[in-house]
This record gives sequence, C-alpha cells and structure tokens, in this order.
Amino acid sequence: MTCTPAPQELSFQPVENGNPPHYFNFSTDGLFPITLPASKKKVLVVRDAKMVQLIMTDPRFSLAGLDPKKDTVTGTGYQSPNGMLRLDAPRIRHIRRRITPLFSERTIAPWRSEVAQIANSLLAELRNGRQPADLNKQYFEPLVLRAVALSAGITLDESHALYGFSNRVLVRVESSEDEARISTAWRELYDYIGDLIKGKSTSPNNGLFSTIIAELKKANLSDAEIVAASGTILAGFYTPYGILSVSAVELLQRPGIIEACREDPILWGQVGDELMRYKAHFNFFLPRVATEDVILGNEEIHAGQVLLPSLHAAATDPNLFPAPNVFSARRAQPRCSIVFGAGPHFCPGAALSRQWLQVSLERLFTTVPGLRLAGSHHDLEWQAGSISMPQRVLVRWNKKLA
Repeated sequence: MTCTPAPQELSFQPVENGNPPHYFNFSTDGLFPITLPASKKKVLVVRDAKMVQLIMTDPRFSLAGLDPKKDTVTGTGYQSPNGMLRLDAPRIRHIRRRITPLFSERTIAPWRSEVAQIANSLLAELRNGRQPADLNKQYFEPLVLRAVALSAGITLDESHALYGFSNRVLVRVESSEDEARISTAWRELYDYIGDLIKGKSTSPNNGLFSTIIAELKKANLSDAEIVAASGTILAGFYTPYGILSVSAVELLQRPGIIEACREDPILWGQVGDELMRYKAHFNFFLPRVATEDVILGNEEIHAGQVLLPSLHAAATDPNLFPAPNVFSARRAQPRCSIVFGAGPHFCPGAALSRQWLQVSLERLFTTVPGLRLAGSHHDLEWQAGSISMPQRVLVRWNKKLA
C-alpha cells in the first residue's frame, strides 16, 4: 500500500533573492495541492496563464462562496460581505461600472506632474541627508502616502491613518487566531471611513474619494455598502509600495537599462511594465471556490474545491511570454496586465500603479547621481508576504555631484 504524502503548507516566506515558493512557478504539471496554514484545508494552486485567466473570469468560480473561516488566505477574506473583494457578478459589475472610469489613464494623467513634484521634493531631502539612506522609508513609502493624499483628495494625516489600516487588514493569514484581530481591524477601518464619508458629504472636493462616494450613491448602494466598497478601495491604494521597492532593486542591478532609459525616456513606461511582469507583482490573486463540477485542463474539479491563481505563474508562462525568465525592456508583447488580475476584479488602480512606478523610477534614477546599493544584492533581507519585498533598500550616491 502506497501512502500519498500530505500536501505541504502554504508559506508566505520568500526563497533566495525574494523569489516566491516553487509552487507559484509556472508548470505544465497541472494543479499543485497545498494546505492553508490557518484552517489546514487543501487548496489547489493554478499555475498557467490560461487557467488563471479562466478561474478569474468564469462565473463557475466564486468569491462570494468562499468560507471566511476555512478558505481565507489573506485579510481580504474577513472584510464585510459587502466588500468588493467578496462580491460576484452581477453585483461587482454594477459597482465597477461606476468607479472604473475614475481610474482611467486619461483621468489620472493630470496628476502626473504633481506626483513628479512629490518625488523631487523627497529626493532633494534624500540627497541632502546622510548615507546610506533607506529608499523604502525615505522615498517609496512617503511617496505613496503623499500620492494617495493627492489623488484621493484627503489630508496627509488621513492618508497616514488609512495606511495604518491597510497594513492591518491586507495581511497574510497564518493561524486561527488571526481572524479576530483582522476582523476587528476591518470594523475599525469602516468606522473611520464612515466618519470620512460624512466629512466629504458636507465638504466635497474634486478628489477621487469624493467622486467615488458620489458615484456609489448614484448606483443606489446603501450606506453600509458604500462604506464597505470605499474600505476595499482605500486600503488597496497603498499596495504599490512593494512594487516600487522591488522594481528599484531590480533596476539597481541593471545599469545598462537605466542608461538606456535616460537616453530614451519613453522606455521608462516599457521598463515599468517589464518589471511588474518579471518580479514586482503579487504572487497570487484572490482564491475562488468552484460552484459546480468543472473540468480544468485534464483534471476534474469538484464543487466546493478552492483554487488559488498564481499571478507569478501567469506572468512567467512561456506560452504567453517567450523567454519569461529573461528581463527584456523591449518586449514585443503588450503590457502584462494579468499581474493586476482579470475579469470583474481586475484592479481598478492599475493605471495609478503604473504612473507612480514610472514617475518614481524616472525621477530617482535621473536626479540622484551614482545611485547604487550600499551593499550586495545578496545581503538584502526579504520579508514575508503575498509580495516579496526587501525590508530595507540601503543606497549610496555621489554626494559631490548631487
């Protein structure tokens, strides 16, 4: 009698150089079974682009049907049932129709110069400060905090408060004790947002937050639904921080790419897209549960089975991106949008993330001369999470030329 080994447990710990665990890599071997650390439930990691796309877009795979106590991978599973990341179509489409135009590239384009001014101000402080400096704490984190305040039309203090909530609700779930803590954080976030909504209702401005509230009211959402939807959006505003940090580390190892971008600034956009495809993305997207028996590839998926789509596998699928493990600033393919999800839960802030990434890197590498890591890339300490990012990015530069 042969004993089938028990599936290994999902880990948020990165491996060498911040790479994700092996089961998030692309594979033609089908689905990979793992168990969730909190509930010990077996789920299947989906590891090729076509399957990932399918389960994120096919209505037979549900978010609303997930059991928060057994199927939760990150803190998003503990938000209100009205939260956008717990809704299926048609409800989520009803909300998205109202808010998606607010995040279009055309809509956000006017903020580009103001984001550049924020970057320039932070970099002036950095250049005049002591070396080595931590790009995470002295550049990327404050840039995102200020950029959110700018775009959302809130104060910097409010942005700091929301960032604190984001760090409490969008976290990994590793034990059964996490539910109470994260659920409490969501309730406190909703209370805080409820107060913000009251303030914006009496004194609206042209910021995204005021506009979102107005659009959700036009969609006939209840007050509780508006608070829950706003909580999802505002908490997610801060997720580009990790993308910026990882991207800078990758570019610091490629001085030739930096020089090419300086000579041809149009390349910054292409390089940003390739950075997100190559490394600067979340390892996985929201899990789904099958609502009926489905044939997926060569395997039969039974109703009730939870699947975890690997964004990393989809972004490195050789059927979608030739030579996926090679960094190429001039890929012939269009941008790798799948790192932002697909279907009704495609990230509405994708264009904002791209703008902030492109502007932050362009200003960093064109205004700080001789920028380089203070130590070796291999000495970086990578923190656990659904995106693997370095704890600190210590850098030096040519002081006399700054």
